[in-house]
Amino acid sequence: MALDALALDFSISLETPDLDQPILELTDRAFGPGRYVKTAERLREGSRILPDMSFVALRSGQLLGSVRMWPIDVREGEACERIAFLGPIVVDDACRGQGIGKALIHACVEAALAKGLRAVLLVGTPGYFQPFGFEKAKGIALPGPVDPNRLMIRYSQPDLAFTGRVSKAI
Repeated sequence: MALDALALDFSISLETPDLDQPILELTDRAFGPGRYVKTAERLREGSRILPDMSFVALRSGQLLGSVRMWPIDVREGEACERIAFLGPIVVDDACRGQGIGKALIHACVEAALAKGLRAVLLVGTPGYFQPFGFEKAKGIALPGPVDPNRLMIRYSQPDLAFTGRVSKAI
């Protein structure tokens, strides 16, 4: 479903630097300290978000949700493909089920593809992300343990397929 077809009582906009601390606080409330031991967090730490692909949901100036995108590389031999790593996606508990997460995902994926990136990678629940065009990422390895069934990719074109090891692109 296209974003403009949704009746939204919130707005989606690019993340701004003043929202960094509120986003971190919302993320900590949603995921707790356990998120810091995950492989996905290793790809994010020490890196910078892609500011033209990271979005927030606001209602009357109040932060309702956030999705961040990070630069990563998929390398196999001499071949290297720069793509975006999606996450975390977080929505305030009181606002879940209102389409905020879906609107954020649409916004960041559309922005990444519009910028010419050929894929977006994430770790997430297949049943939630498949409707957005994500599929199991075959032949791609993260630099740490991850459930291979939860490693998902969205390609810009159906005939694309990357393989190799993921590393952060700083």
